[in-house]
Amino acid sequence: MQYAGNKNLQLQEEVIAVHDSIMPKMGALVRDNLKVGILLTKMDSLKQVNPALDTAQEKDKLLKLQSKLTEANEEMTDWMHNFEPAQEDKKAEEMASYLQNELAKIKALKEKFATAESESREILSKYKP
Repeated sequence: MQYAGNKNLQLQEEVIAVHDSIMPKMGALVRDNLKVGILLTKMDSLKQVNPALDTAQEKDKLLKLQSKLTEANEEMTDWMHNFEPAQEDKKAEEMASYLQNELAKIKALKEKFATAESESREILSKYKP
């Protein structure tokens, strides 16, 4: 039984480590989302600065990016609210299954954050002063 407890502790530590690797990125995603919102309100000004800009296409890109950034942030917030590491009423096997499921969820979130971060960097880079 002690082995299962140690294995579960290792699983829990791995889940927390993945979570901790994502947390510093949340602020950047929120800031990028704010930038996107501002850009969406300034399409006319952007067109004046760059008459060749296809504002419809650019607006579409920005709206898709905004959706990705919002979704990643909301999913992380939901995951944090729903994660229950202390479940003394569960058997070791049940806890192991729960932690493995949570590890899969948080790893998928890490990938979603990486994708959103990369796309944000690519799209917003052309708007840097």
